[in-house]
Amino acid sequence: MPFKLANIGCGTTIHPAWENYDLLPLSPGVSRINLLRGLPFADAVYDGIYCSHVLEHLPRQRVIGVLREFRRALRPDGILRVVVPDLEVIAELYLRELRAALDGDQSAADRHEWMCMELLDQMTRSFSGGFMGRLLSSRPLNSRGFVEGRIGQEGRVWLESVDRSMALDPNLVYDVPDTTEKTETKFRSSGELHRWMYDRLSLGRLLREAGFARIKVCGPVESAIHGFADFDLDTDEKGVVRKPDSLFMEATAIAAGDESNHSGRE
Repeated sequence: MPFKLANIGCGTTIHPAWENYDLLPLSPGVSRINLLRGLPFADAVYDGIYCSHVLEHLPRQRVIGVLREFRRALRPDGILRVVVPDLEVIAELYLRELRAALDGDQSAADRHEWMCMELLDQMTRSFSGGFMGRLLSSRPLNSRGFVEGRIGQEGRVWLESVDRSMALDPNLVYDVPDTTEKTETKFRSSGELHRWMYDRLSLGRLLREAGFARIKVCGPVESAIHGFADFDLDTDEKGVVRKPDSLFMEATAIAAGDESNHSGRE
């Protein structure tokens, strides 16, 4: 039986060894999939499923059903790798910078502003990019090194694009757009918003509820999926982590009816 891997919600991060799926395919060879309508796969067809920065965009009440679909599509002992923004680390950094700022550290105040964006903006924004995008587009960008360390390569590409634009037009200003109830309603259904946030406890609980076992937190290149580090999914070809704000977790699919033999913990 051939070894089969699925990359679900791939965006532009794809690999030919994987079957790549997304709601809005952006690259050739990527197939369309809508997780809220179930997986168009037979039972037990994949040895590994990878899903990065997708679950936070789904309604919280629908996530358990999506995880159960992942389990259904995995062969017994198949591996699910899930990556989401790490609420625990975001909250810890927010509190650290808040306390330092209140003690008079101005650079901490700038870092606190960024951590407020990570904590709140993508769950509450009413226009594309939100106030996070407005902050990233401001110059000078205070605590730029800290921000770059949080946003990874994709965010740095955005910063460099703004740098080039402002070099051509130093007076360029990225204004916050006016919104109406109609435009905000349309935006909120676009898929950009985060619908929930997860930490290792809450995501682990959902994985256990969905019937997975041997649940663990991993590093960006640590995986039970054979050869995972060579696929350059969570890191680029230079080994740089693509999304440094992430929580990486893996869980093992168990056969239906075998739940009583597993505690759901490694």
